[in-house]
Formats: sequence, C-alpha cells, structure tokens
Amino acid sequence: MPIANCKRCGRLFNRVRRDICPACVAEEDKAFETVRQYLREHRDATMAEVSEETGVGVDLIIAMIQDGRLMLRDNPNLHYPCERCGQPTRAGRYCPRCTKELSASLSAAARDLRKKAQEMERGQGYYSR
Repeated sequence: MPIANCKRCGRLFNRVRRDICPACVAEEDKAFETVRQYLREHRDATMAEVSEETGVGVDLIIAMIQDGRLMLRDNPNLHYPCERCGQPTRAGRYCPRCTKELSASLSAAARDLRKKAQEMERGQGYYSR
C-alpha cells in the first residue's frame, strides 16, 4: 500500500482511497452529519449561516457539495462562488455559463487539433519518378 501524508493534518497513513487519514475521514463524516442535520431543520439557510451555526468551514461544505455528498435541491439559498467568474453556483466548480463557455472552447480546440492532424497526414508521403 502506498504511504502518503494527510492533506488536512499532515500525518502519515496508508493511502487506500482518499488523500486524508482515517482520523480526518471520521472528522469529515461527523461534520457531514452535523451539516446535513442542520440543513434538514433550516432549509432556507445560507452558506454563511450553515458554517456559523455548525462550526464547519465553508471550504469543507463546498467540498461536500462538489463531491456529491450534499445535495442542494431542498435548500434554495445555499450556493457558492464559481471558481472562474465568482457568480453563485449550486453544483460543480463552475457556473452554468462558464461550463458552457469552457465546453465550447474545448470543442473548438479539439476541432483545431483534428484539422492539424489531418493536414499533417496529407502532407507526408514519398514521390517516385
């Protein structure tokens, strides 16, 4: 098994699945249960309110949402900033607009690469007389 340092506390541990040690996993699970219970009772809470009332950091709450552990469908006021433009988003790392723009950019880049590859193939060859 590979040995790694925990991303949260720095302790050495046998890495199996995650980048954090078993003690930190237990802490995260406890924090997750606390946040989930708070959101069940306070459906209109904002991110700041949840963090303040539960004692769980905003970054950890966002990580829970991005990992798919915490669903926001019943919590209309819970959102966090897009990593690209800062607009509020409720899923993933980017807002829908940035997701669409990045997807379009990647598609255009892929088209350009395919076109260049085809041109390179066409230009190679040997001529005989």
